[in-house]
Amino acid sequence: MKKRLFHRGYIIENSTGLTSDWKTIINGQTVKGMITNIKKSVDWWCDTKAFMPPERFNLQAQTKKVISMATSEQYRGIILKNDNGKANEWYVIVRGQLVKGDIVSLKKYVDKTIIS
Repeated sequence: MKKRLFHRGYIIENSTGLTSDWKTIINGQTVKGMITNIKKSVDWWCDTKAFMPPERFNLQAQTKKVISMATSEQYRGIILKNDNGKANEWYVIVRGQLVKGDIVSLKKYVDKTIIS
């Protein structure tokens, strides 16, 4: 049984019934994939007139999962943050100033700032 959806002027079809087997034609190119990624690709094309294959949206979703490995640590009442999990990319705001670096250096800076 063939399923069809109409999204922003494009007909999206699924002839097999599999969730990952939707397809449409964008700018003369046939694209296949999951319905959410196909819709994102159509939206991207309609908004920017730049073609973005549906596979790229899967990669972005996986990248977001990696980025969500954010950590924070409280040190002497001040919160040290690291949004991406890399060792040298910690940051803290002390007395209105943004300070970046590794966690050991930031702790030394906080100690020096609080004492003086």
